[in-house]
Amino acid sequence: GGKMYGYSGSITLEECLDSFAKEEKIPEAYCSKCQEFRIQTKRMSLWRFPPFVIIHLKRFQFTQHMRRKLRDLVVFPIEGLDLSRIVAPSSTNHEHPSNGDKSSKSSEKSTSESDSSDAIGDYNGGNLHPLSKNNCGRSESIYDLYGVVHHQGALSGGHYVASLKSDLDNKWRLFNDAQIYELLSRDVVDPSAYILFYMRRDAKDAKLEDFWDTREREGKGMTEEEVEKMMKQRDRCVIS
Repeated sequence: GGKMYGYSGSITLEECLDSFAKEEKIPEAYCSKCQEFRIQTKRMSLWRFPPFVIIHLKRFQFTQHMRRKLRDLVVFPIEGLDLSRIVAPSSTNHEHPSNGDKSSKSSEKSTSESDSSDAIGDYNGGNLHPLSKNNCGRSESIYDLYGVVHHQGALSGGHYVASLKSDLDNKWRLFNDAQIYELLSRDVVDPSAYILFYMRRDAKDAKLEDFWDTREREGKGMTEEEVEKMMKQRDRCVIS
């Protein structure tokens, strides 16, 4: 576990991710096609690597008989978190359709590109733009930590503080209400860590316009219908 980072009696974030993405068997799942209960499997994985990843550690346990705060030390990397361990494999059939599907796939692609063009106009965006043709999101899998939310206290009451890394001097600082302290990077890893904020390494120097169309528009901007249409067309990376 945590011995690989120099910590004993702990678990690593990588072990947590492996457990999260582990295939699970569902003994009695109803199949609507077969109309009977069958043994099925479920697995959580990433299709694309999002520019930013927020990892929420389970610190509070609620059961029928007890409630408690979990104080286990989860050792997480400050730099170099590799999420390729939980990425889904590429689908060969999807990337290379059969001859019989070429016409339908071409039609669907044409419609999708037309709708995307209507949504973003003549804006092509950077490689990190959600609708960019170059934004495959499957090339860079390395992430660096830039922020941590800590929960100090017990289940009945506590206090939240934050550790943040400055992009100006690369120093870590602890923000506790009006008080700010400098701290070493190794001190960020402790049992009070609650929410972890990671940035994909190739997004470090990105600007807002690399993600979204920030150009000024005349009038009142997009209507609710246009926003809803754009959101439906986006490829989302969501884990729940």
